[in-house]
Amino acid sequence: MASLLDNLKRKGFRYTLLLFIAPFLLFWQLWWPFSATRYGFDIGDFTEQHVAMRTFVVSELRHGRLPFWDPYTFAGEPAVADPIFSTYYPPSLWQLLFPSSWMYWILQVEALLHAGLAGFFTFLAVRRLTRSARAGMLAGLAFSLSGYLTSYPMLQIIILQSAIWLPAAIWALDITLEKRSWRHAILAALFLGCSILAGHPQTFMYVAYALAAYLVWRTVRLHVPWHFLARLAILLTVLGLGLGAAQWLPSLQILPYSPRAAVDYDYISNGFHLRELLGLVRPNAGHQWSPLYVGILTLIFALWALARGRKWDTWFWGGVAGITLLLSMGRYGPLFPHIYRWMPGLTFFREQERWALVTVFSIVVLAGYGYAQMEQRWPSVRRVFWFLAFLIFLDLFHANSGVILQPIDPRGPFVASSAVNQIRQATPVYGRVSSEGLLPGGANAGLIFHVRDVVGSGPLYQKALDEFVSTVPELRWWQMLDVRHVLTRRVLHHGALLHVLSEEGVNLYQTFIGARAGWLAHGYIVSPSQDEAIRATARPDLDPFRTVVLEHKPLPPLPQSPVGKESLRITAFGEQRIAFEAVLTAPGILIASEMWYPGWEVYIDGKRGRTLRAYGILRAVTLPAGKHKVEWRFEPGIMWAGLAISMLSALAATIAFVYLGF
Repeated sequence: MASLLDNLKRKGFRYTLLLFIAPFLLFWQLWWPFSATRYGFDIGDFTEQHVAMRTFVVSELRHGRLPFWDPYTFAGEPAVADPIFSTYYPPSLWQLLFPSSWMYWILQVEALLHAGLAGFFTFLAVRRLTRSARAGMLAGLAFSLSGYLTSYPMLQIIILQSAIWLPAAIWALDITLEKRSWRHAILAALFLGCSILAGHPQTFMYVAYALAAYLVWRTVRLHVPWHFLARLAILLTVLGLGLGAAQWLPSLQILPYSPRAAVDYDYISNGFHLRELLGLVRPNAGHQWSPLYVGILTLIFALWALARGRKWDTWFWGGVAGITLLLSMGRYGPLFPHIYRWMPGLTFFREQERWALVTVFSIVVLAGYGYAQMEQRWPSVRRVFWFLAFLIFLDLFHANSGVILQPIDPRGPFVASSAVNQIRQATPVYGRVSSEGLLPGGANAGLIFHVRDVVGSGPLYQKALDEFVSTVPELRWWQMLDVRHVLTRRVLHHGALLHVLSEEGVNLYQTFIGARAGWLAHGYIVSPSQDEAIRATARPDLDPFRTVVLEHKPLPPLPQSPVGKESLRITAFGEQRIAFEAVLTAPGILIASEMWYPGWEVYIDGKRGRTLRAYGILRAVTLPAGKHKVEWRFEPGIMWAGLAISMLSALAATIAFVYLGF
């Protein structure tokens, strides 16, 4: 840690300050007070996913709950399992200091601060590699303002937050190998853990591959003993994964249930076309992203390093840049089609253009070498250093400033409409809306307005819900998912629907179709699989409120026909629990209009029971005759295990770091 603080002394402090200021200058329209128009990040994934999800996380933490379960999207989903929520990312905890209504603006500031961190970490790494603070400054400026970091990754902020730990880990790892410093090895593992917790597994994979390549390379160059390398690799792997376990363990659990469980080559193999590689030498025309552009002067320095520099170091970074550039072409290039099956991780992720992260970082490292070599050859270059830095800034400002911005309502993207107000007033706390993604702010706006929605937007959710709503007749699944309002651009004619209002082409209907939060059934059929259960639920001759579709035969007592009046009512409802009071005259099955997922444990009169999956997606439990109190609680063992592993890893890392300092 002392070496990190040393880098903030003398000229390092001035460079650091400028590197943090530079992104705010590039995005001056976000904060400039004298503009007649307020600008913000583009409406889309940034608002619909990241702002909405972070708002939910902050709200749950303020209420003293870990945000394990999201009841507001996809009819209910395990929030922690979706990495976009970034539930445990340490630098995001500062959001707790501000009102939730500020999240759209706070998250933009967080993005700019992370761009500054990217510049600072690159400064540390390149300064160390080149032994030149000025080279580190130029490289940090080029990386933090590059077309890659300032475009899509800012709108998908988890990409940016995962990416910035690459230069930090390179810096720490280089010190580890040169000085045999286990304290810096712990720092490198900490940076890897932060990259995992940031929430973009694909970017973490790139960071890990780049770090592994550098580890092997520097081991060879420095003649590091292989037993030291083995111990170091084990430490980085175990501690890095341990720190990130709170995120990756729940994500692995949901993966088999998600749309990402089975993806084909066409889905994962998209990449840059050959003509798009021209983006290396010029920004893309018009108001387009320029993900490969790091500035002409930066590229010149990089090419100089390759042509005239210290061969072994520059060839390594040139090789990394070339290989990752080929990989970024996906199926349009010569490399990816031959290695994607045996290179771990490549079959899980789409958009191979994102390899550009490593390409761009490698180029700016080369640029640092190039400048340092020029400075050694012509010391007078130092006199024009600030002019060169200004040229790089001006070039990247011209290429990237305002590209991801648009005029924005000063109130933000989530302004409650008349439809939202009506839904919130007329819907029971346990009822749902089928919004078709038309709530103000998009498909995840239920997280903002605390409206339980059937739809959502995110990569990891239970794909069975999609199959259910596309297979089962609409009126039936409205009933079964307790839909009390429908928001649609369609004009619906049905006697059980009341047209409430129309607003900007969107119609709001209130349903009177017998939607239910729970029901009792005394008949059942068994289907051999989840898909078969969903198809059976869609059969015209099936009454789902009398006959439940299960995937396994229930345990005794088996359901029997009722012999009198029965009742069911909700006695408690919350984000992570729901309780019923049921009165049955014969053994039966209680079905809750809530999504099934591992971790939902049921208690019958205080004793743990067995949760069944009904109709392919809902929770159910068998009950004997009589009066019973039934409660479902979300007790996700794998989420608690992941959190415990992360906390123990952090504790162990802290103790070891302090101990090694004595």
